[in-house]
Parts: sequence; structure tokens; C-alpha cells
Amino acid sequence: MIKYDNVSLTCPVNGKILDGLNFEIDEGEFFVLIGPSGSGKTTTLKLINRLIEQTDGDIFFQDEKLNNFDIRELRLETGYVLQQIALFPNLTVEENIALIPEMKKMDKTFIEQKTRALLEKVGLEPEQYLKRLPKDLSGGEKQRIGILRAIISNPKVLLMDEPFSALDPISRTQLQDLIKQLHKEYNMTTVFVTHDMNEALKLADRICIMKNGKIVQLDTPQEIKNNPANDFVKEFFSMKEV
Repeated sequence: MIKYDNVSLTCPVNGKILDGLNFEIDEGEFFVLIGPSGSGKTTTLKLINRLIEQTDGDIFFQDEKLNNFDIRELRLETGYVLQQIALFPNLTVEENIALIPEMKKMDKTFIEQKTRALLEKVGLEPEQYLKRLPKDLSGGEKQRIGILRAIISNPKVLLMDEPFSALDPISRTQLQDLIKQLHKEYNMTTVFVTHDMNEALKLADRICIMKNGKIVQLDTPQEIKNNPANDFVKEFFSMKEV
């Protein structure tokens, strides 16, 4: 599905940010990037929708070089959920969710029906929420809308950059459960960035632990838990576990 082939990123000011990344993400996989601040995990994620471009190596998306894709079409096929949520404040819930499918010229009736069905699926009564503005929503409700906006048009890959880190513990747990359920139901290829090992262990099919722009260990949660590659992984795991 997605392949990083000796991918590096070097900046004139900050030097080498990513250093020779080699890994693959399988179709339908829930793949978690984790590491301390400055490890390169968010940069690695942003390469997938070309918000950042690598300086060396190649990234392949469904066996074709990512740089060969039209950037607008690529982003329309890539769902993106941020920590900051980034709903348009002047648009209603209904209008925010409909943005991408409207850009893809999907049928209006289908969009309306799908929006209602998705709102119900995440526990938000359509008649109560469709016409609300973002200012009238809680943080957890905003992030639910952000997730629905990202998945309504069935993207080929869903990117999530620390989407729950600003929420209270209860909302965070609820949304972790929700995204796990949605991933299972829709079989979405998901790339998820977090700094929380507990969150990674709960969600991931595989975890990629990064430090200083390099991959330290890439494996299943159980294997990382039982056989950490080195002291850094062991300490990072222990520090995050509660």
C-alpha cells in the first residue's frame, strides 16, 4: 500500500530530520508512529500527503511513486485529522462534513444520507447537530466531526496526527474506542501519530518507534512489549505505561 524506500529529509537550517527510512504499510493496517518530540514522526506522516517533500529516496503509494500523483487528487484521497481539529468556524457541522465529498462531486443526496448515518454512528443525533456551528461543540464533539469529515468519502488512507492529545481522558478513551471500531468496520489503512505508548498499544497493528529521525524498532505491540530492541525502547515503554 505505502512503501518508504531509503527516505531522508535534510533541511539547510536543521540538518538531517529523517535518515534512511525503510518500511511498508499494508493495506487495511493500523500503523502507529511514536517517539519523543523531535523524533520525526509527524514529518514522516506529512510526507504521505506531500505537505512535506523528502529530499532523498522514494515513497510509493499503491506501487506508484508518490511524486507522480497529482497533488490535489492525492489529498482528496487522503483523510487527515489533526490535533487542532481545524473545523471551519463559519460552516455548520453538516457543511464541514460535506466539504470533501462535494469537492469530489459526489451525489448530494448520498452526502446528506451518509452524513446523517455517520453522525448516528458516533453518537451525535443528526437533528441536534447538523446545523450547529463548531463554537457550539465540545472538544470531543469537534474531533468526532473532524473524523467524519475525513472518512465520509472513503479515502484510500487516513492520516491522524496526535488527534486526541488535547482532549480530557474520558473523551480521549471514547475516541480511541471509536476510531478502533471505525477502522475495523471500514478496513481503512490508517497512519496514526502519537507520543503515548498506551495509545499506541491499544490501537496499533504495528508500532514504529522513532528517535532522531531514525526507526528504532518496528513490530507488533506484543513483540515490542515482550522484546524491546534496546534500552531506549524499554525506557520509553516503561515511561508511558500506567
